This record gives sequence, C-alpha cells and structure tokens, in this order.
Amino acid sequence: MNTNTDSPLQVRDVHKSFALHGERIDVLRGADLSLAAGKVTALVGRSGSGKTTLLQIAGLLAGADRGSVRISGRDVHELSDNRRADLRRRSLGFVFQAFNLLPQHTAAKNVALPHLGGGRDAARRAHELLGRVGLGARAGHRPGELSAGEQQRVAVARALVNDPVVVLADEPTGNLDADSEAAVLALFREIARDGRGVLLVTHSEAVCRSADVVIRMSDGVTVPDVLLDSGAGVQR
Repeated sequence: MNTNTDSPLQVRDVHKSFALHGERIDVLRGADLSLAAGKVTALVGRSGSGKTTLLQIAGLLAGADRGSVRISGRDVHELSDNRRADLRRRSLGFVFQAFNLLPQHTAAKNVALPHLGGGRDAARRAHELLGRVGLGARAGHRPGELSAGEQQRVAVARALVNDPVVVLADEPTGNLDADSEAAVLALFREIARDGRGVLLVTHSEAVCRSADVVIRMSDGVTVPDVLLDSGAGVQR
C-alpha cells in the first residue's frame, strides 16, 4: 500500500433527498467529508442524521442529487457507470455491522471472493490477510464456527483483499462485546497506518475516542469536531 499525502476521499456539498408519501425528505443538505491518508475518521450522529446515506454516496453505492465525490483526486461524476463500478472495486473496501459473510464458505473463501485476480492469487492473498488479522489458523472455518469478533475480522480482511485506498465501515462494532470491539478498532488503526483513509460510521462514543478525526452529523450536515492524538483521546 503506497502512502499518499493527498486526501484519498473527498465529498463536497452533497445533497440527497427522497420522496416519502408524496413528501420530500431532505436527508443530506450540503454535507462535506474529507479523509486523511493514514488516519481513522469517525462519522458520528444519531439515527436518521444522514450518516449512512453519506457513506453510501461516498462509497459509490448511491448517487447524490448534487455535489461532488473525488477518489484519489478523480471526480467520479465524470466516469461512466462501468468505470465507476471498477473504481469502487479497486479503490474501496467495505465493512458492515452484520458482517455479510456467506455461511456456506470458509473464512478464506469469503475473503477471496471479491479478489479481482481470482484463482491462486486470490487464495494466497486471503491467507495472507487472515494471518494479518490473527485468524490464520481459522482459514478453513465457516462463519458459524467463528465468534462475532472473529467474523468481523474476516470481514475486515475481505475489505482489504484488493488493497483499497479507502476502507468504509458502517457501525462495524455494533454487534461486538467490549473486548472484540477494542480488537477490531485496533485493527482499523493498523490498517490506516498503511496509508489508507479509514471511515467509521458510528453512534458510539467509544469508537470516536479511538479515532484521529471526529466529524459529527446532524440534520444532514457535517461539523468537524476534534483531532485526537493517536487514539488516546487527547485534543490537539
């Protein structure tokens, strides 16, 4: 993973609305988001504040009504649907609260499935990443044979399989106990040190305390909060 001093992900003045029972609901009202390479950013807000919608737009899973999204300096609005999908696969890794592992496959197979190369390269990469997240010995186990914390670490390994510049995680510790949460948050910090931008969408103040940067969201707008020192919770 090559480090990059530029922001790997920038979202500017994003607006998004939905129609519900004939009424327009403004979910995002000019939200901004910028990730720093090598840093963990927490996006925090109450339910309904728009944080998951912002993550979906930042992750190219949904489109904005207006505003811009840039990944490694590239304006995704200028790309065709196919090129946008290819950029998402190559540049972004996703982690979700529900793990989203396929129960019939082993941990190694779950990690290898999104690999763009396939075959032996995918298998080698999967075993390498499972070793990195401390699950090398569990590569042949299926999700049902793993704890919640272990399943989430498999999901993190899967997010890294194509060496993305950005990792986006939606409530990644929401289903974990305190010990598993601490282990997964430490893993995200390690991932960031590779030079990636890491975004954790959360409602948890514990997750915020582990982050370098905290952005708070309320009623569809974002407000930068604090810059923390190495996850120690010390404001600079």
